[in-house]
Amino acid sequence: MACETSRTLTISQVAEKTGVNPVTLRAWQRRYGLLSPARTAKGHRLYSDDDVDTITRILQWLDKGVSISKVKPLLVQTPATVDVEDNGVARELIECIHTFSVKRLKQTLEQIFKEYPFYWLAEHVMTPVDQWLSHHDGAVSMLQRDLWQTTVIEQCRSVITANAKRNTRSRCWLVSLNPTSEYQRVLMAVALYEKGYNVTTLSQPHSQLSLILKVMREQQVNTLAVMANHRLDRTQLNQLRLCLSQNEIEVVSQAFIYSVHGDELKDLRENNTLCI
Repeated sequence: MACETSRTLTISQVAEKTGVNPVTLRAWQRRYGLLSPARTAKGHRLYSDDDVDTITRILQWLDKGVSISKVKPLLVQTPATVDVEDNGVARELIECIHTFSVKRLKQTLEQIFKEYPFYWLAEHVMTPVDQWLSHHDGAVSMLQRDLWQTTVIEQCRSVITANAKRNTRSRCWLVSLNPTSEYQRVLMAVALYEKGYNVTTLSQPHSQLSLILKVMREQQVNTLAVMANHRLDRTQLNQLRLCLSQNEIEVVSQAFIYSVHGDELKDLRENNTLCI
């Protein structure tokens, strides 16, 4: 009864507060015993402030590169005082790609998409695997890269479909400012979905952002997400400045654009960028 009257949060509220989606929170509880929320009479999870603090500590360890399976015994320690480097998840995926173990690759991706926040996957999995693939040339490497990207795209689509009805924070259009691959776009879309956006992805590059903004206003779409594959030219920068100067539609940027053009786009703040 105490859990009903004390300050508690639902799983959706905790997901909003911590950035960890409900699927991942459930996996941390069921598979690894990292959380033990209370339950309502109907079985719904109720999270206390202590649970939220535990989630924060879990994220701190993940940010140091620790895989989720190794976090539990570390929760009694302070991440700042311990030097840990663990890229076992990326190594496992690279082994799957190297040996063309398609079934194992799919199963591993499905599991880690449930167990980790997407920003962690982008930094500690996608980036090192992509870097490993980029260091190899030839027909075999091309096939390995195709296998990897195709499998990731399939998994991302599955995640997007599963979360489409749950996300109600804001309707969002994802627009490429210059040519991008389906692999890049789907990763950006998942990053947006994890932030709570309901995403429509435009497959072709668009430079006339003023036209896109006009249509978005008519359709009551609240957020424009922009991405690119290389530096923007002066016309594209001016178009993006125009978008940033208006207040009706939120603008979210891929981290690449901020890292390359942060000095030129003064209104583009870090809290409006995503890790992809």
